[in-house]
Amino acid sequence: MLAHAIFGAEATYGRWLSNVAPMTELIGWLCVIMLLLMSLLVLYQWTLAVVSFLPRHRGKISNGREALRFVILIPAHNEQSTLPRTLESLDQLRYPKERVDVVVIADRCDDATAVVARSRGCHCLERSSGPPGKGAAIAWSINELRKESVPFDALVMIDADTVVDAGLLEAFNEGLKSGRQIQQAYNYISNPWDTSFTRIIAVTSIMRNGLFYTGKSQLGLAGMLMGTGMCLGRQVIERYGWTAFSVGEDWEFSVLLLLAGEMIYFNPMARVLATESSGFKDAWTQRLRWASGRHAVAASGAWELLLTGLRHRRVYLVDAALTLLAPNYSSQAALAVFALIISWFLSGYPAWRFLLPWAALVMTSLAAYFLLGVALTQSPLRALAGIALIPLFVPWRMTIEVMGLLGYGRKQWRRTPRVPAPRQTPPP
Repeated sequence: MLAHAIFGAEATYGRWLSNVAPMTELIGWLCVIMLLLMSLLVLYQWTLAVVSFLPRHRGKISNGREALRFVILIPAHNEQSTLPRTLESLDQLRYPKERVDVVVIADRCDDATAVVARSRGCHCLERSSGPPGKGAAIAWSINELRKESVPFDALVMIDADTVVDAGLLEAFNEGLKSGRQIQQAYNYISNPWDTSFTRIIAVTSIMRNGLFYTGKSQLGLAGMLMGTGMCLGRQVIERYGWTAFSVGEDWEFSVLLLLAGEMIYFNPMARVLATESSGFKDAWTQRLRWASGRHAVAASGAWELLLTGLRHRRVYLVDAALTLLAPNYSSQAALAVFALIISWFLSGYPAWRFLLPWAALVMTSLAAYFLLGVALTQSPLRALAGIALIPLFVPWRMTIEVMGLLGYGRKQWRRTPRVPAPRQTPPP
């Protein structure tokens, strides 16, 4: 019986050994694919970062530098606490006041949002019926503006928790006179130093706006609409109206415009600052909604962008598809850590020892990219204080991405709790 047991154990061990090599090879090749894709993404991001520091190319200005007429549209759902700060920042715009109309959409409000808007001299549109959601509110308000024959050359949309840079409309006006009918502003946050959480968001905002999208703009690639700080010329409004109604309405409308042959210009000189949630709990719902909306749009639009771009040889469409599909910075960090761990386990096999230095190089490149974002904040030392939260932030953000990919957060919009913050100046 003892001999039988020994022979049985040897047979089991032999079968395990026979399976180890194929399994190791499979894991090794999966790690190679992951590191290859990550390396290409990191190289792409660093290329855009380097290009973002080059002198900015200014478009050809058409004859006549007159101030175009703007309507600033502010969708607001129970925003009586944050709206006054937004309207105060609009009073500071360096732009002829007679060429600007501010319109607040009091959308299904049960607070004093409409009262606040009218007390500041704004035109207020109150909406109490129809489909829910920001996209539906925007579409409804555009139709109301048409009915009232409100004159404008361009429509600017900002959120009711956003403050604007004094030169916002000057920058948009210059872009419009250069023929850029669709523009997205640099979207920073107004409260970067409140908590460790907001300090990380400040850094990632600079990475996204100051490095990634500014680099794209320099290369003539398309930007993406970001929900606030959007500028649409009247021709665009008349041609398309607003037809995006999902929880990712900005991504959805971006894809629609790009597929229609329009170009979205990221304007780094136009600046808006949104109030960021102070911590994980308050930011959870909003981030889940954004992630879910982006994944939904990517599933339906990225492939079409890619095929259309290849078919018509439009590089900016292929680039836009990759922008939709690429993981965010937190997901990249999580994947890099995972690849580093796997490559460490495989380092005992001579054939796979090259993976460990490769994974370390990818991880180092991502860390350096983050530190570049830190260096570009107004206060790098204060931004560095947020690093202590990264071990919690990265898995939290990765969880949101996975849940968004699975479809959570797409069915219901909820207001994100925020506290009005003092105005900040976005980094140069």
